[in-house]
Amino acid sequence: MVPVNNKKALINCVKDLYRMGFTSPVSGNHSIKIENTKWMWITPTGVPRYNLRMEDLVKVNLKTGRSLGKLKPSIEWYMHLSIYKKSKVNAIVHTHSPYTLGVAISITNQFQHVLEEAKIIVGDPVIVSNKPSGSKELADIVSETFGHADEKSRAVIIKNHGVVAVGNNIHEARAVVEALEEWAKILTITKIFGGPRDVLDSSAS
Repeated sequence: MVPVNNKKALINCVKDLYRMGFTSPVSGNHSIKIENTKWMWITPTGVPRYNLRMEDLVKVNLKTGRSLGKLKPSIEWYMHLSIYKKSKVNAIVHTHSPYTLGVAISITNQFQHVLEEAKIIVGDPVIVSNKPSGSKELADIVSETFGHADEKSRAVIIKNHGVVAVGNNIHEARAVVEALEEWAKILTITKIFGGPRDVLDSSAS
């Protein structure tokens, strides 16, 4: 059986999310923990997502922050490192999901549960304030949120920035951002017609 957290799976995730409009050519960043080690593979900075290759991935030590590879790791490498330190997850996906961000920075900015699948896969997303990209402040806010949030909350939405999702493997993390974006699209459509009338129970399944 092919491991779900291998480099090829990570590259496929990056390219698929780019093609679906979750990131721009050089935005977003994704990583996986290397099993039974203190290292992660993370996407590099400056490489167009549609051209990304396995040899472009950067290896970063989760204890020291030391990086190995021919390219520089994503500017958000410290945020990934901090999340792995504070949470029991094995994969992280960071996108700039347009509908999700649109709902998060709207006047109501409420993610009412209107979709059963998203309720199960995403849980209750947490919305946090933005800090400069790559900063320790941003890394601390996001990692602390995952560290203290209910285990059923698998997404943090950074206002005016992006979405960070976690999972036991890259497929689970990817599923979270995709389910969250579908949820946001449905919410957006309901607002055109006056807002949702039928809402699921607020507690996550």
